[in-house]
Amino acid sequence: MQRTAFGTQTTTVTPIGLGLAALGRPGYINLGHDAQLGADKTIAGMEANAHRVLQTAWDAGVRYFDAARSYGRAEQFLASWLAKNAAIANEITVGSKWGYTYVADWQTNLPAGQKHEVKEHSLANF
Repeated sequence: MQRTAFGTQTTTVTPIGLGLAALGRPGYINLGHDAQLGADKTIAGMEANAHRVLQTAWDAGVRYFDAARSYGRAEQFLASWLAKNAAIANEITVGSKWGYTYVADWQTNLPAGQKHEVKEHSLANF
């Protein structure tokens, strides 16, 4: 996949990226699609699944990956995949964002009214 400049920066990205939101926490998908993640929603199972998806994306030419603290363990899963594939670490671009914190502690059936993430865009949080 051909890389292009990211805006006016010298950073380059592939035109297709992979967002890790649904790969980093078991309760992220709340519209009935969580079955697509497979039955094993343990941390180890989710990490193995994330690694498979990351590798498939890499093999398809994807070099832009999006993760965030609010994506549960997505950043950790990306880091552990890169640790196993250290030779390619300098070939990817990672995007992130701030302001949301994952608070569900790997629980998928939270009580009514309890949120999976908390939104706070204060300067102190930044």
